[in-house]
Amino acid sequence: MTTEGDPFVVSICHCLACQRRTGSAFGMQAGFRADQVQVAGRYVDYARTSDEQDRKMHVFHFCPECGGTVFYTEPDEDDLVVVAVGAFADPQFPPPTESGYGSRRHRWFDLPAGIASDEVWAPLQPLYEAGEYAEVADRGRALVAAHPEHPTLLYNLACCESLAGRPGDAIEHLRAAIRVNEEFRPMAAEDSDFEPIRGQPAFSDLVG
Repeated sequence: MTTEGDPFVVSICHCLACQRRTGSAFGMQAGFRADQVQVAGRYVDYARTSDEQDRKMHVFHFCPECGGTVFYTEPDEDDLVVVAVGAFADPQFPPPTESGYGSRRHRWFDLPAGIASDEVWAPLQPLYEAGEYAEVADRGRALVAAHPEHPTLLYNLACCESLAGRPGDAIEHLRAAIRVNEEFRPMAAEDSDFEPIRGQPAFSDLVG
């Protein structure tokens, strides 16, 4: 496999599936557009459906010689190729800027400064699950003020504002989330949390 140009995101994931797949404390991956990647040689596949909100299928592609994960794709996103950073065998590879599934992070591992983590949202997750969307939206605004460029926080806040009947705020924060991370655009298009505002022209224009 060869790549051209920089990845649009480098992230680490602490979910248990990534821990099992890698045999390590977390997975680390780099997202590329399909035209940046050339794949050659044989590989074998393993398909897994995510337990995230989007419920997407991820197809992991393994080297049949060494068994290592080389890259993964998603059947409904033809323009996405995510490459395991370890496959580059390059200690100078750019560091991650995002961290996901922080609730599963091994506590001995401290995130480096400057990485956006979903752990800032963790205190509000029980309120979201209890349907207290207005309270989550109110408290979430304070978190966004402290972390204005945190894409997952912005996206989750937009979800709760939609469910709380605050369409203008929801669209504003969804737009900000997409500006930081383009992957939230197709996710929002399918996310049931945005059903209350799906008919809004501004939402339709935003998600395409």
